[in-house]
Amino acid sequence: MTTVRSDDVARTLLKTSRYRAKRDGTRHTLTLADIYVPDRCPVLGMRLRPATGRASPASPSLDRINPRRGYVPGNVLVVSWRANELKKNSTPEELELVASFYRQLHDRPQRNPVRRP
Repeated sequence: MTTVRSDDVARTLLKTSRYRAKRDGTRHTLTLADIYVPDRCPVLGMRLRPATGRASPASPSLDRINPRRGYVPGNVLVVSWRANELKKNSTPEELELVASFYRQLHDRPQRNPVRRP
């Protein structure tokens, strides 16, 4: 099994973030030293595993905490692709509402079980 070093992952994330920033006209002042790649996603707790080819849910992904600020030191962190995808177009308030809604559904007893003929 090939082991991918966090330096290699950080370099890839830096390169792709520069490309996206240029394409989208977003501010980018990051250096390699600004990108820390943890072993696990700080949001979902899953082990981060770099993908070969297409991103998988456990692939490292560079998240802009506040997308309007761009790719600047202190505004990025490495999370799983899945966590970043969940957050992508949501506000913290929307995420809390979704979590609260499904928590309530999960916690209440099932009132109308499916009846079979």
